[in-house]
Amino acid sequence: MNSTITKLLPFIILFFWSCSTTNQAPSEPEQFEIEGAAAHWVTADNLIWDAGEDAFRYSLYYSQDASITLHRTEVTGADFFEMEPGGEIEEELADRIRHIAQRPVFTLNESREDLREALKGQLVAVAYNESGYPVNATNVQIHGVLDDLYYYDGQLGPVYKDDSIKLKLWAPTAQFVSLTLFDDEKNVIGIIEPEDSDPENGVWEFDGPADWNRLFYRFNVKVYHRQRGEIENFEVTDPYSVSLATDSRYSQFVNLSDESLKPDGWDSLVKQLPVPTDISLYEAHMRDFSILDKTVPEEHRGTYMAFTHNGHHGNSLSDGMRHLKELSDAGLTHLHLLPINDIASVFESRDKRVDLDDPYDRICEVLEIEGLQENCDQYGDTPIWDVFRKWADEDPATKKIQATYSEDWPGNHFARHDGFNWGYDPYHFNAPQGSYSTDPDGVQRILETRKMVQSLYEIGLNIVVDVVYNHTHATGTSIYSVLDKVVPDYYHRLDPDTGEVENSTCCPNTAAEFKMMEKLIIDSIILWAKEYKIDSFRFDLMGHHPKYVMENLLDELAKLTPEEHGVDGKNIYIYGEGWNFGEVADNRIFDQATQFMMGGTGIGNFNDRIRDGIRGGFYAGSGRDQGFANGRYLFPNEEAGDPEEELNALLDQADRIRVGMTGNLSTYPYQNRHGDIVDGGHDMIGYALMPQESVNYIDKHDNETLWDNTQAKLPMDMGMEERVRIHLLSNAFINYGQGVPFYQLGTDILRSKSMDRNSYDSGDWYNAVDYTLETHLWGSGLPPAWDNEHLWEEQKKFLRNEIISVEKSHMEMTNRLFREQLQIRYSTPLFRLSKAEDVHKRVAFHNTGPDQIPGIIAMTISDGQCAGDMMDPDYDGILVLFNSHIEEQSINLGLEGMELHPVHQNSADSIVREAISENGSFTIPPLTSAVFVKPMDNLQGEFVCNSF
Repeated sequence: MNSTITKLLPFIILFFWSCSTTNQAPSEPEQFEIEGAAAHWVTADNLIWDAGEDAFRYSLYYSQDASITLHRTEVTGADFFEMEPGGEIEEELADRIRHIAQRPVFTLNESREDLREALKGQLVAVAYNESGYPVNATNVQIHGVLDDLYYYDGQLGPVYKDDSIKLKLWAPTAQFVSLTLFDDEKNVIGIIEPEDSDPENGVWEFDGPADWNRLFYRFNVKVYHRQRGEIENFEVTDPYSVSLATDSRYSQFVNLSDESLKPDGWDSLVKQLPVPTDISLYEAHMRDFSILDKTVPEEHRGTYMAFTHNGHHGNSLSDGMRHLKELSDAGLTHLHLLPINDIASVFESRDKRVDLDDPYDRICEVLEIEGLQENCDQYGDTPIWDVFRKWADEDPATKKIQATYSEDWPGNHFARHDGFNWGYDPYHFNAPQGSYSTDPDGVQRILETRKMVQSLYEIGLNIVVDVVYNHTHATGTSIYSVLDKVVPDYYHRLDPDTGEVENSTCCPNTAAEFKMMEKLIIDSIILWAKEYKIDSFRFDLMGHHPKYVMENLLDELAKLTPEEHGVDGKNIYIYGEGWNFGEVADNRIFDQATQFMMGGTGIGNFNDRIRDGIRGGFYAGSGRDQGFANGRYLFPNEEAGDPEEELNALLDQADRIRVGMTGNLSTYPYQNRHGDIVDGGHDMIGYALMPQESVNYIDKHDNETLWDNTQAKLPMDMGMEERVRIHLLSNAFINYGQGVPFYQLGTDILRSKSMDRNSYDSGDWYNAVDYTLETHLWGSGLPPAWDNEHLWEEQKKFLRNEIISVEKSHMEMTNRLFREQLQIRYSTPLFRLSKAEDVHKRVAFHNTGPDQIPGIIAMTISDGQCAGDMMDPDYDGILVLFNSHIEEQSINLGLEGMELHPVHQNSADSIVREAISENGSFTIPPLTSAVFVKPMDNLQGEFVCNSF
């Protein structure tokens, strides 16, 4: 090739290449990914973000039409604020967001007006390198800045005043909110504009005349939502709804002070509440309580109105209310109801539901599931309950029944369409659930809830409601989402890096560390206390809330007085599940409301230490490992381990029970199994500083019932009489201990759920209670697959064990003896000490240390001179003996002048009447608890106090 051409060849190629590209359309700049939501705008002036080491310059971009686009070289579709590295956040704020408080802080220097404008759209934080190119970009979490700029301490929801109604909605990030009004038929009758189209405080207000009363309404909220990255137009109900349409599709204007919504005598109902250590708690579910009760009119079964059949005001006394009244007469003080606020998991419209008294072919009609037609043709109009009973009679471990409930049949399974769910799926927090009302459309639910409360008090029972503020049923654009449509990304706790909603509770976790979620909780509790005269609140997964929120709640409740509000707020008892887990665990974000954090607050925590000591762990988790009351070491089951290990475990369980029976006081001194003098907090057992802070229990709605769990622990060949005595012995530890006793509905009649460990959606079949005692749910088929299938093979052996046959006589005797235990507890204040110092002095344990007789717990409670002021004019002291052996045991305690408690002397249990006190020695029958008393007129010797 010519050398000249060779030299020119590169230039020729470059010329032709440039000509070939000149006429091409310019390519789109390469886009840059926005990752997660790792920037936290925590105050008006500060943002926290770890932007990486390569960053040089930082900007906060905002767009009210959600058009932010990042390219490799630039950001388009948005305005921005510059962010300067450096700055500090206040200590109080840092303590509420510990998990991110050590990350880099940035400062913003912008006007409040500009900041408010930016918060109404999409937000992205961008970091640039020295060359001016984006190197990091992330969405922005806005909880803190909304608290800083928009916290509102006024009333929200419908506010009635004189002849007008004002409606208030806190929605500071919304671009616009309007209000749609509907008539009774849900026809639109008007769209109302807000008083201010850009409220400075973030509260959208709508003023209307008195004739808005009882109309239905929804908000129309135009707001940016990160789920789809768009400006959304949501139709949404009111988070502060006090009344709702069927299935919660519309909110309703209602004045809770309206006389038509009050039963006769409501305003004059002012309750005298007991001090917390005088409380006992009996946990029930609305449907469990009455769904099988044929003495309740059919239309009232499973509803608030079932409780009105209490023998007052011309009403008959139903079997269920008779059952409660007998417990109340024995001393029981509180009925605890699983959530009664509006929930998302049950259809309120009856025509969408299938219930067990429906004909079997309704399953086919409503569920429309392939493969069912054969059964429908076979059973036709036979009630579903009767079909299930036939299957269970044929095989107590049949799979057929659970298959109807579980998701073995995809999509429309029975559990979705029946009327049962525990209700831990809140939809609206301040309105009663409509499916428990005789008319779910509107105000009837309000009146009937009040009638229930009043009717319970007329038989001597106060009421507890279970509240679920730690999560909602849904977020985002779901039809069951409310809070997250009104203020997206605010009410829920988000992963600090990805921005995904945390769900360690089961469902979308709320974030009470932020002010408006805390306000919602406190506002809601105050409403239930004032408007429905609720006497106690049980907090679901309380450990997911900050400790200070619970303390602030106590302060607000204490402001309610009988004189001004008709409510004794200072004696409203708060307790909950102080479990330590999830993204908040170990105080990672804030000081939690967990067991070991709440000492001294007066708030109760469920005591799993005494629970596991008595019954052993839950069968589903610990298999056949036995507890102190059901055979460990003393009568081992077929799978028990090495005897020496079993003995060590038994003595450890005994220590846990002893500490639990002091009210689980961390400060209580005692001699442990090793012979060491330790306090209750040793080995992480005791956590309370006041007896009322320990809610002592062995079963509740979660996990297996006491009866079911015990059957899995016992030797397969043990007889029924012994099985019943073990059940009663287990409950005696709860009834005779300090603290607040808690029982599950039906534990006094050997309640079973056919070994279901999680009956949250298992329907009436597995959950209902029969007060006639003609039926018992043990052996009612294998429990639903969702949480039990891995246990089925072993459960079959228990459910088919012919020795385990619960008869009416067993349930009758258990009920009588359980009530005797209550009578003994309430016969003397010595079982209900309110102060830790009294427990320290008065409560003593004997038969302790390494040389103790295994299986014997001996506890004395003194009212003698060594204890200080006299509490009981009748008794100088009490001795409680527990014998977990299957044989009679004797023990010399050197206590003179003791006699069997009068209730035991006249007991329906002939065996406990055989317990003997003679010359300081005691003989106690097998599988028995016995209470001895020293009458004041028998002054043989000084009654013993705690010597440690």
